[in-house]
Amino acid sequence: MNRYSVASAVAVALVLGASSAASAQADTTRRTTSDSTRRTTSDTTRRTTSQQRVRVTKESAGEVTTKASRDSAARADSIARMETMRRDSVARADSLARLETMRRDSITRDSTARADSIRRARPDTTPSTTTTSDTIRSPGLPTMESESYGVSGRSFYIGLGGGPNIPTGVVNDVYKSGFGVTVPIGWQPMNSPFGLRLDLGYSRLNGRSAGENGLTSQPDDPNIWSATANATLDLLRFGESRRGALYLVGGGGVFRFTDFYNFDRSDNDPESAFQGEPVTKGGLTGGAGLAFPIGGTSLFVESRYTTAYTEGENTKWVPVIVGLKWR
Repeated sequence: MNRYSVASAVAVALVLGASSAASAQADTTRRTTSDSTRRTTSDTTRRTTSQQRVRVTKESAGEVTTKASRDSAARADSIARMETMRRDSVARADSLARLETMRRDSITRDSTARADSIRRARPDTTPSTTTTSDTIRSPGLPTMESESYGVSGRSFYIGLGGGPNIPTGVVNDVYKSGFGVTVPIGWQPMNSPFGLRLDLGYSRLNGRSAGENGLTSQPDDPNIWSATANATLDLLRFGESRRGALYLVGGGGVFRFTDFYNFDRSDNDPESAFQGEPVTKGGLTGGAGLAFPIGGTSLFVESRYTTAYTEGENTKWVPVIVGLKWR
């Protein structure tokens, strides 16, 4: 009986001891798990806090520089470079502006010099204000103005010329070549090849010696005063300011004869010619001419076949005229 009681007591003790050990082990496990959980949470918190902090590096010189400081320095360098580039661009723009100003000044000086040269070459042209412009900036189409079409700044002109008079037909039987003087007074619009002209002239023929062509005596040298209205047409223009021209001229007017034979050759008898009284007759004239620009004037050479309707035979001659025209 006692043995069973002792054995029961030992068994109970062992069961209680095992339960205590298990409880202690469970407590130990809970503490271990709790400590491990707290340490893990603390380490995670510390790592998270450490990652949120700004990194700090130590340069070789011993200065501590943050990433934010480096970024700020990089931005400052970039701004400085951009400012330098801007200043360089402004300097280039200023240089280009100076070059453009020099170019325009050069064009203006050249235009002014040309205008002065043209004015000096034309002393008869009234002074006028010359306006120069940059033809590169404001190009224009050519116009029919005086400089582009070929006449100087005036439509009116006057001239003086002279040369030999060559008689033709019946007149050549009694008279030899003489000379003549003419004063052309003309008007020609600046934008037109057509013009009008009044020619005032004086001509003189030389009488042949007695015995020539059956003449019984030497006739007096006749005088011919003339005033003719003519039209001109430029066929071609050339030369400086296109003031040179190849032109046609023709018209009609009146002729005053003095000391002149009245040719009536109906009977083919040279001795029937007699020296008549002063007489005025109408007539026609026509020919061509050529003008060359010389400075502010024009040198012209022209010839016109002239017919005066005198009684009996018409009086015909060809003047050759060399002279100058002024505008």
